[in-house]
Amino acid sequence: MAGRGEASGCDPLFRARFSPGDFPDSEPKQIETAQGKAHQGEDDMKRQKQAIHFIILLSVFLATASVHAVTGDEILARVDAVLSAPEDGTSTAEMILVDRSGRTKQRRMQMWTRYYKDRDDWSLVKFVSPPEERDLGFLTLADDKMYLYLPAFDRVRRIASHARKESFAGSDLSNDDLSTGKYTDHFSAAITKETDQEYVLELTRRPGSNRIYPRSLVWVNKENFTIPRMELFDNHDRLWKTFEGEYEKIQGYWTLTRLTMTDVKKEHKTHMKMADIEFDVGLDDRIFTERYLKRKTRSD
Repeated sequence: MAGRGEASGCDPLFRARFSPGDFPDSEPKQIETAQGKAHQGEDDMKRQKQAIHFIILLSVFLATASVHAVTGDEILARVDAVLSAPEDGTSTAEMILVDRSGRTKQRRMQMWTRYYKDRDDWSLVKFVSPPEERDLGFLTLADDKMYLYLPAFDRVRRIASHARKESFAGSDLSNDDLSTGKYTDHFSAAITKETDQEYVLELTRRPGSNRIYPRSLVWVNKENFTIPRMELFDNHDRLWKTFEGEYEKIQGYWTLTRLTMTDVKKEHKTHMKMADIEFDVGLDDRIFTERYLKRKTRSD
């Protein structure tokens, strides 16, 4: 028994007759082929996982982009928030009127403003010069309540809706331009163009609004949501006015410091430069009343 076991398991004659080279297509090649298939299968699995991972990332990106795509109305709301960011403010302003022949007139004024986040701001403008317009005043309150003080008659006049188009003190700013209502309350906005630096919005007057511009194009700075340019159209969709503004950051607030309003039809323009700007000074609400509107301005 033992001899047969040795012959079948470790007999030198057995080993001499049969060596691995006598079986070229047997187990070693089969193992190699199986290993190759295994590696190929692993590579296929990796590629499939990578493809699935890419698809998932792409889906998440597209879904996120869709969710966070900004709208024109949201941009306009950001503009309103920037304009009404302080609690209140005071300033002086110099106004220069330029006619088509290049002749100029100057005005100087004082301004007070109360800002609100969720409703119309309040503002008071009082003229300091020229002498014939000294103490002329303009008060704007919530809900489009606008009052003009005429010192020559010592009388306060409520600005009617039909008078919103009238020029403010001979300038290219209308009474409507001095209104303090939020843009989003009176206009709907759509993005018409976008660059790396700015949005261009088309504003359309909302039904029921009494704003004098039915349509306007507004350029919005992406960094600070200020308005460097506007084109304002009339009821016949003809370009009526253009606005250009410059801004500075004062006390942490982006502030309009220079503007030019051009009446394209009249070929007339108004430049304004604001100075002595202070914010969050704690203005008394009594400033924004008809009684204060009639007060004389301080001497220079």
